[in-house]
Amino acid sequence: MRGFGPARVALVPALFLLVGCSISTSLSTSSTSSQSASDSSASSSTSSDSSSRSSESSSRSSMGGRERDRYLQDVRSYTAANVRGGVPLETFQKELGELARAHGLTHWEDDETTYLGIGEGLSDAAVGTAQLEMYKTSFSRSDPAKKQAIQRGYDTR
Repeated sequence: MRGFGPARVALVPALFLLVGCSISTSLSTSSTSSQSASDSSASSSTSSDSSSRSSESSSRSSMGGRERDRYLQDVRSYTAANVRGGVPLETFQKELGELARAHGLTHWEDDETTYLGIGEGLSDAAVGTAQLEMYKTSFSRSDPAKKQAIQRGYDTR
């Protein structure tokens, strides 16, 4: 049997180094792939949580008739006063959230009564057509259903 020459002995560590790099790259790729699957799963979970929250809010927001009427009146008055006073949108929304919570409504952003009340308040504040369109877009965050509710509220006054 022939002995290992110095050139062959030098190749052995180089081979281990190359094999090690290949294993390291493979493990890194596997880890990245695993992370992507985990991210995808988390995204799916977030989407599921979001739709369950949406269905919860519609069931939770079912106030009785009198409670809903009081909330509508309060939103209408609040909106009219704040539009006349020129309150910034961010302040308006924060305080509207507090008003809704005082009525026991936790997801006011998803409650049609909120937007009907805003529309009625805009009518009480006597905003013109151009202003109405601006407020509808701002308050609804361009959601078509919320814009329609604001318009219906405005038209009822």
